[in-house]
Amino acid sequence: MFSKLLVPVDGSENSIRALEAAIFLSKKIDAHVTVMHVMEKPPTLYIHPQKELEELLQNYRREAEQILEKCEKIGNRNGVELKRVIIEGDVASKIIQYAEKEVFDMIVMGHRGSGRFKEMVLGSVSEKVLHQTKRSVLIVR
Repeated sequence: MFSKLLVPVDGSENSIRALEAAIFLSKKIDAHVTVMHVMEKPPTLYIHPQKELEELLQNYRREAEQILEKCEKIGNRNGVELKRVIIEGDVASKIIQYAEKEVFDMIVMGHRGSGRFKEMVLGSVSEKVLHQTKRSVLIVR
């Protein structure tokens, strides 16, 4: 029933706990696990020189790679091979779109991520995903 699990990660403790839960579950039901990091587009409120913008994007990409490397190590320690994906854009909508496009059976995610201030203003990513996706969602606290 659940053969493909999508785990959006942002490096927060809650997203790592969600990954650990997905790994545990995948070993019980023989499911494939994909870890996904969505890079938010940098704010374009100010006009920056192109070089500064490129450096900022490179730093975002490096940070995303580091998060996914950490996840891969957790998977390896537990004997589970993870597929890694990096996407750019609005976090909640990209998670939902990717889960639909790749036909995941379940999205496993942490209750709260690393953007506390943004959550207070806009609502949590997990809440948006939970209410807008057609996929099953497991929220890990």
